[in-house]
Amino acid sequence: MQNMNYYYDFSGQKFEYPISLSINQFDRHVFSRQSSLEISYVLKGSYEVTTEHLSSIIHVHELALIAPYDIHMIKPLQQDSIILTVHLDFSYLPHYMVGDVSHSFTSIICNQKQNKVILEKIQQQLGILFLQIIKGTNNLYELNQVLTSLIYIASHNQKFALEELPLSSKNHENYMKAILFIDQNYQQDIHLEDIAQNLSFSISYASRLFKRYTGVNFVRYLAMVRIRHSLEALLAGKDSIEEIAFACGMNSAKAYSQAFKELYGITPSFYRKQFQNNLKYNKDQQVQSMQLDKKQIELIQHLIVDQLVYQDENMMITKQNDEITYVIKEVSNKQIHQENNQMVIKSNNC
Repeated sequence: MQNMNYYYDFSGQKFEYPISLSINQFDRHVFSRQSSLEISYVLKGSYEVTTEHLSSIIHVHELALIAPYDIHMIKPLQQDSIILTVHLDFSYLPHYMVGDVSHSFTSIICNQKQNKVILEKIQQQLGILFLQIIKGTNNLYELNQVLTSLIYIASHNQKFALEELPLSSKNHENYMKAILFIDQNYQQDIHLEDIAQNLSFSISYASRLFKRYTGVNFVRYLAMVRIRHSLEALLAGKDSIEEIAFACGMNSAKAYSQAFKELYGITPSFYRKQFQNNLKYNKDQQVQSMQLDKKQIELIQHLIVDQLVYQDENMMITKQNDEITYVIKEVSNKQIHQENNQMVIKSNNC
């Protein structure tokens, strides 16, 4: 069950963009696993985080970074807990942007005692992202900058040389042919055997291709493709769930709902209801981008700092109106002097 009072959704997937973001009060006690990188940031209350390799509790303004394909469960410990969830879906990105996903990311907890620098850097990027949403710009290039920054931060500065990228191979070429076949035929009643026959593969070879390059089997990958292609019709609200299911290639509304819940954790009808309840209309009754309301902005206000100019572990520069403030943290042996009407700060540990 979810409380609708704080619900907000920014779904890049509708536009086949890798970033999706939501604020909610979900109460889901099931394990999930997805190909995306997940950032779960507590806005109120506390949550228990469980993965294959860790178990911890995160409190307000702390986060869990969940690596792709890690089985995990995040459940609230108080009824009024609120969480911000960001997904970076690598299936929308070329492999050269993320390297070896299975080894580049690790599930970790970030708070004031552990991974503090990563926490602060992610908070900064979330603030930039929310500032765009509040201003209503959604500039693609600024979003891309946030996306690449979050990927780099989440990789914990791991090094991955260009030369380490897999060379173009016959297997990868065959995989791309299989993906293209699905993109062109997902609305039909297709099976792994159809791909194998159409592309002159053996069934076992086709199965291995999907497992190797997507991390999931053919059936799950096909369901993901169908669900993603159905989002626009689902959110438009004109067709029934059954009509949407058949249009995207599912054989029943029940199969569609089950696949949707596996992917998003809620039913498609509930997902549609949440979206429609949060739609904003202009004076001509045309749908506008969903806007954050006052209660939501209060929750994320500490992230926004709309005057933030620069921040790292040693310095923060903010601008409010015409006033610029420099906050320098734990700097010793500093030398401050003026050169050509400029203030210069030199430090041994900056």
